[in-house]
Amino acid sequence: MTITKTVLLLLLTSSLFAESIQTQETNQSIQEPVKRIKFWQVQKVFSWDGLNIRENADYTSKKIGQIPFNATCIVNHGCGKDIDFEAIGHMEEEEIKAFLAQSKEEWCYIDHDGISGWAHSYYLSESNAECQ
Repeated sequence: MTITKTVLLLLLTSSLFAESIQTQETNQSIQEPVKRIKFWQVQKVFSWDGLNIRENADYTSKKIGQIPFNATCIVNHGCGKDIDFEAIGHMEEEEIKAFLAQSKEEWCYIDHDGISGWAHSYYLSESNAECQ
């Protein structure tokens, strides 16, 4: 792992820790950890259409791929600030920077058929297929 990648991971970890402390200090209720969804499936997309994979977490961003309306086993790398540390270890430095810069709660960083990018969470639900 490069020094830059290590620094990025440390910054992300410290940022998440700081948010946790801030939540505790403001006496907000702290919920149990959310079960991580490993795989998504497409939902709410017409059979004649597909779910766009975007370069950035924005509807106006360049379309870099499309997922079929009935696809399952779409790899979830994280949504919003919820990041999969195992996945980040396999990302290039630029991809990590993009993830951190683009993370928005309603967008998920996914991988489908070798294409990694952003998809809106409205069109994703937990996959009920046997995925590996």
